Amino acid sequence: MGRDMPRTQVCLVRSVPGPFLALLLLLAPAWAAVAAATRLAERIDSWVRALTDPLAGLLTSWPQPFAEILAGDYGFVTMGPLLLVWATPVVVFHALLMGAYKASGLLDRLTTAMNPWLRPFGMTGRELARVVMGFGCNVPAVIGARSSPACARGACVSAIAFGSACSYQLGATLAVFAAAARPELIVPYLLYLGATTLAYSRLVAPRAARSPSNPMLTEGRVVLTWPRPRTVWLETQGVVQEFFRRALPVFLVITAAASLLHWLGALQAASAVVEPAMAAFRLPSEAALAVVLASVRKDGILLLAEPGVAASLSAVQLLTAVYLAGVLLPCLVTCLTIAREQSRGFALRLVGRQALAATGFSALLAWGGAWL
Repeated sequence: MGRDMPRTQVCLVRSVPGPFLALLLLLAPAWAAVAAATRLAERIDSWVRALTDPLAGLLTSWPQPFAEILAGDYGFVTMGPLLLVWATPVVVFHALLMGAYKASGLLDRLTTAMNPWLRPFGMTGRELARVVMGFGCNVPAVIGARSSPACARGACVSAIAFGSACSYQLGATLAVFAAAARPELIVPYLLYLGATTLAYSRLVAPRAARSPSNPMLTEGRVVLTWPRPRTVWLETQGVVQEFFRRALPVFLVITAAASLLHWLGALQAASAVVEPAMAAFRLPSEAALAVVLASVRKDGILLLAEPGVAASLSAVQLLTAVYLAGVLLPCLVTCLTIAREQSRGFALRLVGRQALAATGFSALLAWGGAWL
């Protein structure tokens, strides 16, 4: 291995295909985690549902609004399987793979190789690595941006909030495409999400972050080694603990809030306000509720999987609806984390910029895709 090390470094850092190869390797953990988690979820979903569905049936007889909070459309027992079956495996698998990348030194090599390509977008390879980590859960990724340079931290956090499709979002997106019998749409979805995330980062990054005279700091030559299982486990354990400690409590709070809003009719009222705007994206009014709920919690995208909605949408409309619901606003847990890590003012500005950018990119996809 020692003789091949310099050759590997030249391939990843100096040669022309190096950055492209590094990009593929950086995206590989997210793709592999989603594929593995989907297969696992398909096997265990029926078992989990067999346990939770009878319980939900019993809880519906409880007095309101407790029955709605526990077993309604957005209740704990109703939505819990999504967390256990779809979200958690993605977080664990992704954390394991990224832990192996870190422990082996490969992550540092890849981020160094990506740096020349990413500088015009106000990021370095390390910031891109954090965006990729956000595909498991946005919270650890946003917290990890603390070590970014001051000039690049804001752009990194913005890119995570916009383009890191967390396990909730990614699992719900896969479920919607599967319900519409179009699972192959995941490829153009991820490509468009990645391209627009880079474009958005270019728009919001300060000039200092895009300056060629602002090189990425490295800690000398990184030696590739076989990852030790204990080191990988420690990396994985930290991410998974952060996911359950920070994301799970907010998941419970948002579930209760969404259930109460649905019981009070507030979600339906909000969707009625948003319905006329769906025409700007060539979408039917039925997509409005999914967009509204996904702005609070990303599993709201699952409303697009309802037979009457999924079957009525063309491939471009389905891509537009899923993309718009996913990126219009960061989920509430991500917003709260950003406000705590940065400031409330920064979080509010980020939400406004993201909503404008998501509206423009969604309209481009809707109307541009219709001409293809």
